[in-house]
Amino acid sequence: MQAGMCMFMSGATPVRGVEPLRPLRKLLPILLLFLLLAPALRSQEVMDGIVAVVDKEIILQSELFSQVQLYALQNRIELRTQEEVERLQRELLDRMIDDKLLLVQAEKDTSLRVTDREVSEALDQHIRQIRQQFPSQEEFERQLAQEGFTELKLRRKYKEEVKNQILKEKLVNARLRQVKLSNMEVREFHQIHKDSLPQRPESIRLAHLLVSLQPSEATVEAIKSLAFRVLELARSGVDFSELAAEYSDDPSSERGGDLGFFSPGDMVPEFELALSALKPGEISGLVKTQFGYHIIKLEQRVGEKVKARHILFMLRPSQEDQSTALRLADSLYHLVPTGTDFSELTREFSDDSDSREAGGELGWYAVEDLTPQFSEAVRGLEVGEVSQPARSEFGYHLLKVLDWQEARYLSLEEDWEQLKEMAKRAKVNRQLVNWLKEIRKRYYVEVKL
Repeated sequence: MQAGMCMFMSGATPVRGVEPLRPLRKLLPILLLFLLLAPALRSQEVMDGIVAVVDKEIILQSELFSQVQLYALQNRIELRTQEEVERLQRELLDRMIDDKLLLVQAEKDTSLRVTDREVSEALDQHIRQIRQQFPSQEEFERQLAQEGFTELKLRRKYKEEVKNQILKEKLVNARLRQVKLSNMEVREFHQIHKDSLPQRPESIRLAHLLVSLQPSEATVEAIKSLAFRVLELARSGVDFSELAAEYSDDPSSERGGDLGFFSPGDMVPEFELALSALKPGEISGLVKTQFGYHIIKLEQRVGEKVKARHILFMLRPSQEDQSTALRLADSLYHLVPTGTDFSELTREFSDDSDSREAGGELGWYAVEDLTPQFSEAVRGLEVGEVSQPARSEFGYHLLKVLDWQEARYLSLEEDWEQLKEMAKRAKVNRQLVNWLKEIRKRYYVEVKL
């Protein structure tokens, strides 16, 4: 299981990370904006139109409006006057133009490639982090459904944007690798910025043992048996939409399983492979994907686009499966006071393959960035102590505090590598600003705001 470090964090980066370059937008906040601000966006009429043209790319009024809303949300500011709104619009539009210029330049660089796997993994990570902002999987799906989306549709909507984001990051990273930095430049950077550098927050170094929440063989067989019975009903002529409404675990069940029209590459490969073998009106067998078992009905083909419905049976652990996992986690927790070595327990029992061989070690985190359940679990623990089982979407975790640091200012002696990386990025950022000015001279840019 590739649980990864992001399970512990509220959409943030590890404490040893470095701030992203200014012109690049993060996709995670954009997706969160879609979920959190969609009702507000619907309640305000946005007259759409083109506010800027960059080469063959355009920026819409609605896109700019969304960026203004996102900026206000992230920075907890209230725009009180029209002058404040217009000033922020001009600043953000300038950033968006830079962003488009980077994309145009990246697309012309034949040495840069983005694979489907990179896009899929990035989408997985973004959606996983968004899901952690909600109390439960059900609440996440309910919010999606309120906006007329499923997880599949959300992936489809942002797939191209994720691809573009990766492409731009590869372009910037290629320039980053070319930049050379002397020790003197690092010291000068620290001297100039030491009063304005962010403080290293209170930090904690963690190890964990994960007992994953997986459906047992009996649970999988029960779900599969139900799926086969529903498949028989569908093939016998029972209305597919009614079956989807009654049995599907996907929010599209409210629309009879309707997924609308989509293009090649929008769905996961297994789903599209099954669709490719169907004629309009035909129903697939059981199709296994990362989401569970699907029954798919192809409705139309229009050029490369297809319209389909599906019934999804998610492979969720039963209540008994959850109880079994908790009992195991609790038993392992009670072994710790007996003198059993935590790293040895982790190597034998942890389901997190990323950290298992390292004795469960995960590295440093800012305490303020821990997810609520893990923040609560480690509260009050001393270095060397282990928490009681803490629940996440992945399962039950035993967390061991390996080290702790109080908040402090960055210093050359203790934080050289981080300061070096920050100085390097600052140098790249300066070069990037000049580079973007040069790029603007090569491409057509028109502001219509």
